[in-house]
Amino acid sequence: MTTISSEQSYSWISRFAIEHVASRTDLQTAQDFPRDIWQKMGEAGFFKIGITQEYGGSGGGFIELARAGEVFVRSGYNTGLALSWLYQQIIAVYLISRCGTEKQHKDYLPLMAKGNLIASFAVSEPKHGAHPKLLTSTATSDGDDYKLNGEKTYLTNAPIADLFIVIAITGEEQQQKKFSAFLVPSSGEGVTVKPRLKFDFLKPAPHGGIKLQECRVPAANMLGEKDTAYPNIVIPFSDVENVIMMGAVTGAMGAELMDMIVEINKCNIHKDKSLQIEVGALDALLETMRTIVRDAAQKLDQPERAAVPLMLVFKELAAGFQARIAAAVAKWEIKTKERFNVLQTDINVLGALQEKTLQDKQAKLGDELLHGAR
Repeated sequence: MTTISSEQSYSWISRFAIEHVASRTDLQTAQDFPRDIWQKMGEAGFFKIGITQEYGGSGGGFIELARAGEVFVRSGYNTGLALSWLYQQIIAVYLISRCGTEKQHKDYLPLMAKGNLIASFAVSEPKHGAHPKLLTSTATSDGDDYKLNGEKTYLTNAPIADLFIVIAITGEEQQQKKFSAFLVPSSGEGVTVKPRLKFDFLKPAPHGGIKLQECRVPAANMLGEKDTAYPNIVIPFSDVENVIMMGAVTGAMGAELMDMIVEINKCNIHKDKSLQIEVGALDALLETMRTIVRDAAQKLDQPERAAVPLMLVFKELAAGFQARIAAAVAKWEIKTKERFNVLQTDINVLGALQEKTLQDKQAKLGDELLHGAR
């Protein structure tokens, strides 16, 4: 069994990514999900990372997952496939492992560890996003079951998912909606999986949506405690997702830098002092961001918002890195490969997707300081 217990053990991830991902230039353009690679990832042990050995995993935690994502992207030059994989692992490690019952652990984790069950987290809704005040999907108690109605969209892995974790309204208190999470099989009655959304970024990660019409699930399919899903599941999941994807972004920036260095050597301009200074600055930024990712991953298990300041600093450093490397390529007229441009686009898209959430977190920190709450 492959384990993630030492730095040296990440080499198998690098070798796999070089052989099966970096060699597939079609991944940057294809609309179809590469199930052949996904199957090989399962055989290699990718889906075991973070899941305890009791349920067929190889152990490890958020630090190991973030580091594995960095290595995968740096060697494979693909952020989209990493997103699909890491998203799957976050659902297994955080949602199922930490919020599920023992029966739910036994039902889902062994399958997920083998890559035989793909899950998607269903929060966002058409025109509403994921804001709790705007969400409208409901789950109504009906005997020993719940009936779910609503529509979800922009869901990572939705078109290939076997299982959805659906966030739905189950109550209201003082005009505030209360939400619960439900495990909903994609094959369940009343579940319609919508066609894949076509995006020109983060390929080949598939995104899509679902429609729920009188979808009946047993009460035992509730994940976590009733009426507490938004503060206990949705918000923490967002933090975990941001931090783990910071690892993948660091890997993408490392791949960008290595590609640029290769082209610099080809052009024989590596002795340019000012260029040397710029490359050194980029490497220093990259190492700083790696340290931030490691520290942020450690803090995910600590009290509320412990990782938020590091997430905010990472956002600023990542934007600075992207601006500097783009400026260097332009100034020294460095010819880059298409995969360099794809990585730049994917990094910028991930930053844009997280911008609003991080701004809200930053405003909350500022509000607490201004009102003496910290």
